[in-house]
Amino acid sequence: MNEALTLAFTMLGGGMAAILILILLAKLTSKINVEEKQGRKPVYNIQAEVKGKRTLIEADPENPNVPKTRYFITFHKRDGNRVEMEVPGEDFGLAAEDDEGVLVYSKGDEFIVFKRM
Repeated sequence: MNEALTLAFTMLGGGMAAILILILLAKLTSKINVEEKQGRKPVYNIQAEVKGKRTLIEADPENPNVPKTRYFITFHKRDGNRVEMEVPGEDFGLAAEDDEGVLVYSKGDEFIVFKRM
């Protein structure tokens, strides 16, 4: 009887270990795929003009007593379209309305940099 229980627990432990290994491999593979997809986003460089700026002040989810400021710039692309992008505070501070330059962004309108001319 003891040998049967020992065998059963040994098999159960081995099965649990195999399941844990499979879960870890699945998570690792998923993370690698996400990173690959993010790394392959096309990058666009287009002529654009700053048409507007705004801020949004909201509670920081990590520290509700401290406000968090988000910065946005509206760009007018040479193709006639306008797009508003969230930008870092430093880029927000350096940009002025009517500035012209090259807007660098990735697919999904993710701001990278605005190079003034």
